Amino acid sequence: MLKKSSFKLIFDILFYTVVINAIATLIMMPIEGFDISFSNSVYEPKREFSSSLYVAAINEIIFSVAFVFVAYHLRRAARLFMINGEFKSFNLVKNLKRSGQFLIILGLSLVVKKIFLEYHFEVTTHFFQSNSMIYLLLIVIGLSFIRLSKMLKLSILAKQEQDLTI
Repeated sequence: MLKKSSFKLIFDILFYTVVINAIATLIMMPIEGFDISFSNSVYEPKREFSSSLYVAAINEIIFSVAFVFVAYHLRRAARLFMINGEFKSFNLVKNLKRSGQFLIILGLSLVVKKIFLEYHFEVTTHFFQSNSMIYLLLIVIGLSFIRLSKMLKLSILAKQEQDLTI
């Protein structure tokens, strides 16, 4: 029982940490005036700030909210799987699928952020650096969660069909 509760505790800590981070992001963004150059002293902007800065702010909000939803649905899936022992549940399928969908949104928003930083700050880094590969890895993990949820759904339906024939 200790292992099951510690597994869920890890997802609880992840969820509350992500929520605190999202709240801090939403509070600090209007205070900083949507200017990401204050928080990143390595890069100096080569272009004047324009309305494209609002695109970066909206992208950061999407990233924060998507990360909260990923942590929330993973937390619910961990509770269903470990604590309640429901491996053959449509709720588990639904939570895994939504986690995958939000992981894809998370990865895409990070790719947009990377492209924006390269445009705005004229950073000439190669796209396939380690950070960019992590963004693509998030998208692949999201697609894997969606595929896993489809396979679980098919196995649950096959099990129900088998139970009806007996």
